[in-house]
Amino acid sequence: MFTASGPQEMPTPRALSTQDVAATVDDFRRAAAAAVAAGADGVEIHGANGYLVHQFLSDNTNQRTDHYGGSLEGRIRFAVEVATAVADEIGPDRTGIRISPGNPYNDIAESDTAELYPALLRALSPLGLAYLHVLHAGDEELLETLRALWPTTLILNRAGTDLPTRAKDIHHGTADLVSVGALALANPDLVERLRSARR
Repeated sequence: MFTASGPQEMPTPRALSTQDVAATVDDFRRAAAAAVAAGADGVEIHGANGYLVHQFLSDNTNQRTDHYGGSLEGRIRFAVEVATAVADEIGPDRTGIRISPGNPYNDIAESDTAELYPALLRALSPLGLAYLHVLHAGDEELLETLRALWPTTLILNRAGTDLPTRAKDIHHGTADLVSVGALALANPDLVERLRSARR
């Protein structure tokens, strides 16, 4: 792997101990505080795309036998603890979370998205987070359920779809905002292009 001192051998992964999990939750808290201290308006917890929070959520990667694994309640616990710690540190109005139900990126294979993500949102809703950011993988019924459960702003990313399709999500109330990550990366003048297209 690449490091500051050059390429190094990849270490053998190991499961976090229960104490490591608690320390990692605190790492998220401290990172959020540092981001705000550095001038960020807020932070988005990355619970998607096969990264750590997503690995705890997914039944194919979470093989834990402690209270962070097994049941739905166990598998959502880490995400809820991270969100709680971050919101307590910088305020829920500065805290968002991104999820990607059914996204197989990084070898994630979720078998129970219809139960898992509603359970997660029910646990997160009382925190009053600023927003939920959903990378949509195509399950429209699940998306409708998530919209109905989420009490604050919902940002939707329908990767690979055209702008009229995304605009319909706003018009129909499926989303409050849409995100356009890849479009913005590939087109630094995206805002001006959109303005020109509306004229």
